[in-house]
Amino acid sequence: MFKKMLQVSSVLGRGSVREDEPSAAPSAPSSPCFSERERMEPAPKPVTTKLPSFDDIYRKSPCKTATSIAEYTILKVADMVNSDDLHGLSPAARHSALMMALKAAGVAVEDILQDAVQRQRALNESEDGQLHRLQEFEATKLRENERLGSEMETICSQYRTRISAGVEEIDREREAFRDWQERKAREQRRIAEAAAACVSDDSGLSSNASVTHLLEKGVARLRESA
Repeated sequence: MFKKMLQVSSVLGRGSVREDEPSAAPSAPSSPCFSERERMEPAPKPVTTKLPSFDDIYRKSPCKTATSIAEYTILKVADMVNSDDLHGLSPAARHSALMMALKAAGVAVEDILQDAVQRQRALNESEDGQLHRLQEFEATKLRENERLGSEMETICSQYRTRISAGVEEIDREREAFRDWQERKAREQRRIAEAAAACVSDDSGLSSNASVTHLLEKGVARLRESA
């Protein structure tokens, strides 16, 4: 209903304005139109970095196997310690069994321990490298999030401004329509008073009588006098 009344007021407003009517105040400039952002591309599917396996770390490590027999490493000893053959033995018995196996294979215990140190060092260095990569990744993502947050706040501020401007435009349109309704009421009273002067009525007519009622009375009197 309100929209239809606004359309009527717009049509009437295109007509001529009488000299005794105040001219409508020029409408305020519309709110600034902010350029629409490009359609946001969907965020790429997150992919977790694949961390290197222990075998890759050992293979890329500059330290080589310290034992004379390549297959006898600290990892081989670890498999032997956890094998079913040594399961359930006391620490002393397990130690004796390992020493016998290493001696039979011609492998020195010192070489096995050196291999263990090298592998531990390789794992620690790899961890330091992965930690450094993680810290750089976090710093990059935090900077990106800060940038996105700033852009989001700018966009939200623009839309809040547009919403506020839209509310102000509604208020101006309502005020203009209320002003038009007041002028319309005065115009109808002026027309009714003029129409009342054209119709003779002993009972008297109020200046607020409808034009339709006055015209019906006038036509009826004309027919009676014809």
